[in-house]
Amino acid sequence: MSFLENSDLAWCEINETLVFLDISKDRYFRLSNDQNRKTLKRIDRSEFGRWHQPVALTGLSKWTPPTRSCAAIGFGSFQMAEVARALWVQRRVEWRLAKQPLGSVIDDFCRVREARAGNVPVASTIASCTIRGFEHARLLRTAAERCLARSIALSLCLTSRGVRTHVVLGVRLAPFGAHCWAQAGDEVLNDSVEEVLRYKPILFI
Repeated sequence: MSFLENSDLAWCEINETLVFLDISKDRYFRLSNDQNRKTLKRIDRSEFGRWHQPVALTGLSKWTPPTRSCAAIGFGSFQMAEVARALWVQRRVEWRLAKQPLGSVIDDFCRVREARAGNVPVASTIASCTIRGFEHARLLRTAAERCLARSIALSLCLTSRGVRTHVVLGVRLAPFGAHCWAQAGDEVLNDSVEEVLRYKPILFI
């Protein structure tokens, strides 16, 4: 069986270079130059695309390129209850990511979202308070190296309040880097649109 048929594999192509994410092993990887060329040809002759993720996840066709950042990121009052909630949920997600496979955390997030997310707009007061709480939480606990846990935690908190959001993982080359953010439609909920556009999405949850 071709390794491309691995049900836990996601990938994207950046300037003719494939970048892979093996969800089951929590790792990114690239191929040698020769393997990369051969794999691109194989992909182009198959049913796979140059941007692919496990079929169990949300369809890539639902992803919208971000064009703006949420206004609540930079505006809103300090509410200690929201900050405490943000810190608590983020710590729980960090613990799970440290103890459990990424795929398990993703599966649980998707189940919770399908069960609890509704049609509450991200511009609602309750959503804005949640987003602002996470921004203020950065003053007490740095967001550096915690973008995955922080984005999942924010999306879970918004889900619990009826707001449907997605988590996006992106990568870049030269030098290699990975980043993660929460998004609703074309709106980035916990970062600047300029920052996230530096990355090519590899996984849309």
